[in-house]
Amino acid sequence: MSEFRLLNTTKLKGIYQFCEHYEGNPLSIFSPADQVVTDFSRRQPQMILKDVDIDHALFMMVNGHVRCKLVIDHDDTFVGVVNSKDLTGRKVLTTAQKRSVSRSDLTVEDVMTKKSELHAMFYDCVKDARIGDILETLKELGHQHVLLMDNNQVLRGMISASDIARALHIPVNIFQKAHSFKEIFEIIYEHGEVTA
Repeated sequence: MSEFRLLNTTKLKGIYQFCEHYEGNPLSIFSPADQVVTDFSRRQPQMILKDVDIDHALFMMVNGHVRCKLVIDHDDTFVGVVNSKDLTGRKVLTTAQKRSVSRSDLTVEDVMTKKSELHAMFYDCVKDARIGDILETLKELGHQHVLLMDNNQVLRGMISASDIARALHIPVNIFQKAHSFKEIFEIIYEHGEVTA
């Protein structure tokens, strides 16, 4: 026996319009940045184990309607971030080719962005920032998301470009940036601009 009860429903015949939409203040790039924070103290972060194969990881993301997951090891230690582009882009084929393995043999760990390559900002910094400040920071970093940590060096949240785009109803394009010659080569190679 369930501890929950069924609620009454009604047929929608004759219903064609939506109610008047009201928001106190629509979000804009000048709105407080905390309006687009995924706060881990209020909502469990989306996580995935590092040894999940890439096809299963993509299936989980599509069915969970998420584009990004935090990667953990079997001790629940944070090791990186993976997004849907990592699982479907040229990076997968490049990694498989470099390692001389089949695409289906790759795991999340093989294509994720490692913790050492990620950037974070203090959660308190976001309290005084605007959404536009976050966008400018993401563009400068060339990253799709930035992690937030509290003063105890614990991950507290995340802000992603896709969440900002969804909240503001605007396209947000963040282009990957290179900070070394090796990264320049990897970006060019990943985008297929090098021909054999």
